[in-house]
Amino acid sequence: AFFFQLFPPALKMGFSEIMSMGTSWRSGCRPSKRNIALASNLFAMFFILAVASDWSEILPGVRAWSVLRSTTSAPGSPSSTGESSRRDILCNGLLMTGSFLALPSGVMAAADQESGMMSTSAVASLLHEVPTFAIVDKQGVPFMVVGEDAKVTGYFFTSFSEADRILKVAVKSADKAIREARAEGKSEEEIGTNPWKMARISTVPLDSAVTLVTRSSASFGGGNYFRVAPSEQDVEDALEITGQEDLAEGKVPLFYYENFQVDVKGAPRSPLYFRKSELEEQFSKNNRGVDPPKVLVTELFAVLAQMVKPGVEDKDLQSLIFVPPKESEKNRKACEKASGGEPPYVVGKRIIVL
Repeated sequence: AFFFQLFPPALKMGFSEIMSMGTSWRSGCRPSKRNIALASNLFAMFFILAVASDWSEILPGVRAWSVLRSTTSAPGSPSSTGESSRRDILCNGLLMTGSFLALPSGVMAAADQESGMMSTSAVASLLHEVPTFAIVDKQGVPFMVVGEDAKVTGYFFTSFSEADRILKVAVKSADKAIREARAEGKSEEEIGTNPWKMARISTVPLDSAVTLVTRSSASFGGGNYFRVAPSEQDVEDALEITGQEDLAEGKVPLFYYENFQVDVKGAPRSPLYFRKSELEEQFSKNNRGVDPPKVLVTELFAVLAQMVKPGVEDKDLQSLIFVPPKESEKNRKACEKASGGEPPYVVGKRIIVL
């Protein structure tokens, strides 16, 4: 529901701004192995910066990973033994109150050797296979909206359908505002044009999106904020499972079954699904005639933080994989084809709309 607040009927269409601050970024295209390695290194660098406790000297004001913590275990979860387990980590992913995780500064110097059960580059490789979708103009400049909190925010949607839905809502709201302005007798110069009609949906890999989310702050990059946004249906499914009334903006639910694994290139892996219905579908396919267990839910950024957090000793974390909506790959290819060779996402420029 909060997305509708991003596009109020009183949208002022004359106020759009493009600020040139940097260069184009083309990492949304299907890269070579060398480019994947470069992207992973970039992700690792900013992730390490993000979890360092004394990073204020490097990026003043940048927030650390927003990780939810809980004072109580999820229903049915085992009591704490002082040693992290994958079940504890996953079950508590959404049922926690907000706080920020700041890991020791030594993580920067130790890098991969002391970054937890998985290196940041390994985590980046997992995320790189998951497409996200953003609303940009023809040249790849992202649309960023001014929310009720006055923050200028850009969104990476976990599904193409959600990005398309939001874009259609924005176009419709802007057209309505223009009609009302004309009815009030305002000049065409005052009214301006509908900026959303020059928009397209682009695709950016999740590791790149997570890197930008990590770098978000009021004092870095001109006050830009970035969020990964789940679909409306995914949020509803997560809230139904947890019994909560709302999900904080920027939190991304992931659905799973305890002890459920799938075969990936001959190795058993524990899947975390972005879409609940696809988890249920895969379980039924693998276990015909078997009643499915209770669907559990965790949170993307909480899981990522635990993967690289020093001191977490649970090898099961290394078996996790992230499963995007099944149509994402097809939509990724369609977005790249429709781009006409333009960059998928330009970092350092923005189109601001109220």
